[in-house]
Amino acid sequence: MIPTITTGLVLLLILAAMGGLIIKRGNRRRQSIDLANNSLLVNITHEGRCTAVADAAFTSRYLICKRGVQSYSIGIAGAGDTPYGVVPDMTPTTDTDLSYPLPIHILGLNVDTERVIASGAIAIDSLVTTDANGQVRALPVAAGTYWIIGKAKSATAAAGDQLELIPTFPHQVTH
Repeated sequence: MIPTITTGLVLLLILAAMGGLIIKRGNRRRQSIDLANNSLLVNITHEGRCTAVADAAFTSRYLICKRGVQSYSIGIAGAGDTPYGVVPDMTPTTDTDLSYPLPIHILGLNVDTERVIASGAIAIDSLVTTDANGQVRALPVAAGTYWIIGKAKSATAAAGDQLELIPTFPHQVTH
């Protein structure tokens, strides 16, 4: 009896691998049922969180990232780069091939405030933009085009301080 069940399961798997099963039900026409190997898989991000491999090592936590050179990778954002999210982790020091996927909190899609690293003093309620090396700064008064990524919920006094950010979907402003 066991070999018969095993043979039946093998035949079922072969049919599934061929692209689906055809089932006849009563007087109805044949109906195709797609199985898992026929489906298109989409990466669903739960509450604005996903993972990606890094183009270069993230040596600090809470840095702003941008899309990487590959569709599945990220890089450290600079002042003029389009921001993508906050990386709350860093590349392990033992990982030399950058294969460790890092978590990303996508800006504008996450439901929580974010911890980020400031490049200098930032006052509470300041609009926040990206700066060099994945850090953030208050929106400058100087004329230019900047990416707004949120509003400061806390204040910082110096470079390297952690800031609590109320994130928004990144958008450019020119003034």
